[in-house]
Amino acid sequence: MAHALTLVRLDLRDLAAPEPMERILDCLRTLQRGERLVAQTPLFPAPLLPILDQWGFAYRVRDTEAGNACIAICHVADRHVLEPPQAA
Repeated sequence: MAHALTLVRLDLRDLAAPEPMERILDCLRTLQRGERLVAQTPLFPAPLLPILDQWGFAYRVRDTEAGNACIAICHVADRHVLEPPQAA
């Protein structure tokens, strides 16, 4: 059985670009191994994805029924426990 990561949640759906991406990047600067960030964003975070790859993070993104997106992010070393994000 896989160990769950400590969960950090951000609801950024009401923010205009580029603030959701900026807040996610700020949070990732202090995200430790064993932690997972789940963020709800107003749009699919396409500009964020190459940055996550460069910074060494794994992620899963899904569109929500409301037209927003939900992204789960963790360190690449923790990717084996990364599950598809679930909206709150």
